[in-house]
Amino acid sequence: MTCFAKGANHSLGLLAEHGEYEVLGLDWCIEPTEARRIVGNKITLQGNLDPSVLFGGRDAIEGAVKRTADSFESSQGRWIANLGHGITPGVDPEDLRWFLECIHKYSAQS
Repeated sequence: MTCFAKGANHSLGLLAEHGEYEVLGLDWCIEPTEARRIVGNKITLQGNLDPSVLFGGRDAIEGAVKRTADSFESSQGRWIANLGHGITPGVDPEDLRWFLECIHKYSAQS
């Protein structure tokens, strides 16, 4: 079971310890290394790319994905690549495709 409690990063420890969740979704307001420090290694983390980056062009998307993948990898735990919230209306499908290609590229290097 996954819990995405947007804006509730202050409760990650409680959710990990008492929530009986397998995955905690993160919004873009917390660094993956900090989230991992709070929850330990017993739970998978998901997220946390700011969805507005999808409006920034290919270079911005790739840079953000690389930073996110590096940060999750350095946190030394299981993670699921994802946005830190839903896809905003008006996102160009080709930019979303590029985001997914970058996820595959940088998660494969991990």
